[in-house]
Amino acid sequence: MTIGELAEAAGVSRRTVRYYVQRGLLPAPDGLGRGARYGEEHLRRLIEVRDLQAQGVSLAAIGTHPTASLPPVMPARPAPPKAERWLRVVVAPGIEVHIEERHLKSTSISAISEAVAATIQPSHKPKEPS
Repeated sequence: MTIGELAEAAGVSRRTVRYYVQRGLLPAPDGLGRGARYGEEHLRRLIEVRDLQAQGVSLAAIGTHPTASLPPVMPARPAPPKAERWLRVVVAPGIEVHIEERHLKSTSISAISEAVAATIQPSHKPKEPS
């Protein structure tokens, strides 16, 4: 069954299903994305989690709650790392600054580039040999 069918059968939202999988309260589906499929064991576990939570049991405690009818819940797959975007700023010939974009505003990037350029320029001309 799809995530929508599972959520409807258990009386929860799709977001709740995803959250329980992420927390390791519910086994990961077979397949990924639109091809993800859930079975009867997912439905039984989801109803059990929902019922325990309705009784006031915390999600942390539910995670350790033994289930006789189900195999142990495997931890959820870790989320894929987020793509990093780096900005390459040429400060002077042969000198580049690489900045991860999510950490700075464009005005900060300009200020950093100017500061680096200022530090690499000689403050005075070197003496010429005699």
